[in-house]
Amino acid sequence: MQIQVFSIPMEGDEDAVAQLNLFLRTHKVLCIEKAPVLAQGRQYWSVCVEYLQRRAELEPARHGSGGSAGEKPKTDYRQLLSAAEFARFSKLRQLRKQLADSEAVPVYALFTNAQLAELARRVPKSRAALAEVEGIGDAKVQRYGSVLLGILGTMADPELTPPSLVVSAEPATAAPPAELAAAGVS
Repeated sequence: MQIQVFSIPMEGDEDAVAQLNLFLRTHKVLCIEKAPVLAQGRQYWSVCVEYLQRRAELEPARHGSGGSAGEKPKTDYRQLLSAAEFARFSKLRQLRKQLADSEAVPVYALFTNAQLAELARRVPKSRAALAEVEGIGDAKVQRYGSVLLGILGTMADPELTPPSLVVSAEPATAAPPAELAAAGVS
């Protein structure tokens, strides 16, 4: 919480009033207290404003990011990943999009790009290995583990072209999609 105090002459200073109004419009105000003040023969309003500091104001400005101070710089996974890893990453993003569409949720609610990149790097072979990726807990492993392991299993060899799988999210107790069952993934 921050405090800003304004002294507004009771007569004739429209600039001070405009400055206060601008501050009030651009900040998350918690509380305003005002009191009349007589100083040196002039009457003023003393206005004390308690406000929350915005997150962007708390972080130092990022130089060279190409965005505003509160914006995260974009990650170019094509540069961070090898060609084979990027191919896996791209396929995982397609799968995530299909799953998100079928569940009517945003893609980032399922997996972040960073999680998908880590899966593409590690190529986990088991549910336990999936759970080692930061942010992928037991619930996600139960719900999406079979599908992820199936896709990653088909892409372990970069020379293989993965089959096109159209999948839907299944409850944790449901059987895996037929394509994955045929591939021997449970």
